Amino acid sequence: MRSEEGTRAINGPKDLGELLRKKRKAQQLTQGQVADFCGVSVKFISEVERGKETAEIGKVLHLLKMLGIDLFADLRE
Repeated sequence: MRSEEGTRAINGPKDLGELLRKKRKAQQLTQGQVADFCGVSVKFISEVERGKETAEIGKVLHLLKMLGIDLFADLRE
């Protein structure tokens, strides 16, 4: 992982959850505010931030977009 605002490797749901939590807190938002803004439940936000492995990918991608996080895939050779 690099800087706080830079590119970072996501090796699993827990890494992604930690990134989302840090971004939410940096924006001084509560889980409830993010849930309302993104049209999901507070429970969903909590589960994603804790690294739930079965979180619905479409909702997670929407959450990333709404929080201003771009997702890229870097193909290894």
